[in-house]
Amino acid sequence: MNTVDRHPGIAIIADDESTGRVLLEESAAEVGLEALAFDNGADALAAALASPVSIVLLDVDMPGLNGYEVCRRLRADARFATTPIVMVTGHEDSDAITLAFEAGATDFVSKPVNWALLPRRLEYILRNAASARALIASTERIERLAYFDTLTGLPNRQRCMEIAASMFSAAEQERDNVAVVYIDLNSLKRVNDSFGHAMGDAVLRAFADRLVRTVNDFSIEPERVLISRLGGDEFVVVMRRAAAREAAMEIARRCAEAFKLAITHDALEFYSSPNIGVAVYPDDGADVATLFKHADTAMYHAKATSGAVASYAPAMSARMRDWLELEGRLRKAVHNDLLSLVFQPKFRIEDRKLVGVEALLRWRDAEYGDISPNRFVEIAEDSGLILDMSGWVVRAVCRQLRRWLDRGIVLPVAINCSGKELLHGDPAKVVETEARAANVPASLIEIELTESLLIKDSATVQGALKRLRQLGCRIALDDFGTGYSSLAYITRFPPDRIKIDKAFVRDIDNSPGDAAVASAILSLAHSLNLVVTAEGVERQGQLDWLLARGCHEVQGFLLAKPLSVAELEARFFATVNEPIQETTPLLSRA
Repeated sequence: MNTVDRHPGIAIIADDESTGRVLLEESAAEVGLEALAFDNGADALAAALASPVSIVLLDVDMPGLNGYEVCRRLRADARFATTPIVMVTGHEDSDAITLAFEAGATDFVSKPVNWALLPRRLEYILRNAASARALIASTERIERLAYFDTLTGLPNRQRCMEIAASMFSAAEQERDNVAVVYIDLNSLKRVNDSFGHAMGDAVLRAFADRLVRTVNDFSIEPERVLISRLGGDEFVVVMRRAAAREAAMEIARRCAEAFKLAITHDALEFYSSPNIGVAVYPDDGADVATLFKHADTAMYHAKATSGAVASYAPAMSARMRDWLELEGRLRKAVHNDLLSLVFQPKFRIEDRKLVGVEALLRWRDAEYGDISPNRFVEIAEDSGLILDMSGWVVRAVCRQLRRWLDRGIVLPVAINCSGKELLHGDPAKVVETEARAANVPASLIEIELTESLLIKDSATVQGALKRLRQLGCRIALDDFGTGYSSLAYITRFPPDRIKIDKAFVRDIDNSPGDAAVASAILSLAHSLNLVVTAEGVERQGQLDWLLARGCHEVQGFLLAKPLSVAELEARFFATVNEPIQETTPLLSRA
């Protein structure tokens, strides 16, 4: 015996003939549907709109609302877009069939009905409707994957560009402005590196939610504003309105303030320091691509000037072109060995004896001349060239150490280590490889890092420092006192040396505040058996103050400026009698 598939759900039936209603109810029940039958169109319509309906069976000729009108009203409701609606009528002419399909009917069943075959006809209609819904759902899912960011649910870059193009067209017709607010959150890659991508994704979603709430507070009409994640930690807000620049700058400022507040996740607090650029159509660009590029340029200007928000100006593009040109020239300089080192001498304070040097990188370009270290280091970090450049420094230092050792000169050299080297590179491997290649002991290399790096307390930083220690390298904490000093962090992974920043040395003999900070640093270092080096010593009064309070070492223009290899050797090694002896920490560290 043949059976039909069961389709649980509700069938709405409307027929003013009682016999027809009963037979339609039985057919619906045979395919597993619960039938709700009515003798008029109005009641059937009300029941359908109030129920989870699987199919609607409508007689055409009924008192009040006829079947065509009920069908049209159901189709006007988005919930019935895919619900099968079948017209059951004695009309067989082509006009009646046309009217049924124009009203939105799925199928047409003529009377007299073949009641034996109707359940199978209904089963076929229901199965096709289910397939259509599955296809629509699959299409919507594919479209969502294509146009929306899976992590935040926000429109992605492709969708953003399409909507922005529509906003431009509308703005051109209505003489409106379109503003692009380009947001780079910063710091989120460090969360991934330190705590894993699951944590990083959770924090990114929290920042995205905060961005959406901040923009929604401005109550802009939904069709006039778009929030999108372009990728990574970059987001944009696009909006169309008159006086868009003022509104965009206010949104940018509010976002910058909102992101200063910590995101808390799993009892940890995370901060972001966003850089935000604003550009406005038509003043800053006549098309979508140009406007986005200029908003991005403004964002980089904010980053380069340590600001939170910047509005685009044409001079920024010139600066960006210079930046990109310098990046290309710096890349060639690194790869073609066109950089150089100078060495800042460090002296034991009690007898002014040379105890080591700090290697400082210099770049003299053939066209631009001497480039400021602050500028080319920033370019290197932003472009990802910092690891190659740092590798060049280690290689050059090791080769110079070899040349000095061949002359009987044993002189420790300090190298500055950036955050990106510790978080994204492998400084211990670089030191080990280059020291072995030059056949020099790694113990002659000291690694200087800022205290803000140590305070991050990430497993990545701690692991990198441990491996450097295992090679025999000393660790120095540079610019001490300017960051987030914490006794807990210093005692957890104590360095071999603390360097008092020149900001506190500048007026150390005249300013009670600076003197108090320096005294506290010296006291802390003495209690932990750390060597203390004071930077930026330029006056005798500074030197006398430091000597009287037990500072171990000093460096600065009073005793020697940074020197080339030739200048250093001429001044200190014209006659080499004995190796240089570095100030020895009171406590040996494994």
